[in-house]
Amino acid sequence: MYNLALRDIEGVFASAAWLANSIPTYPADYQECKGSATGVNAGEYAMVTIMPSSSSNYAFGVGKQSDGLVAVKVFTKSGEGQGRLMAIADLLDTVLDNKTLPNGTRLGTSYLNVEGLDPHNSALSSASYLISFTLYGEN
Repeated sequence: MYNLALRDIEGVFASAAWLANSIPTYPADYQECKGSATGVNAGEYAMVTIMPSSSSNYAFGVGKQSDGLVAVKVFTKSGEGQGRLMAIADLLDTVLDNKTLPNGTRLGTSYLNVEGLDPHNSALSSASYLISFTLYGEN
């Protein structure tokens, strides 16, 4: 079941709807160069983490439910205020908020935690976009 949720969520970031935003998006453990976009979105990028948090049986043991969070850490050029971080969160909402994905992963409502200057690179500001997910399946 976890692999289904992973494929669903990663598939969103490979879709034409998300790629049209020209914001490079990587899995959280990606080690290559980040923020290599050119043009208007130069220096911006996002890191995605899928965090299963609980699972349980339902309907008298006939099936399983898995819950968790999708965390998207967003980076933009610092010194431009919170507006761009919030604009990217709005773009994320268009592809994630309250959606049901192809393998049945159901996404909830998002929230945003604006964090300010990145402690590892003061040329970037960051925010965490968080959204819950639930996936129902068989044992």
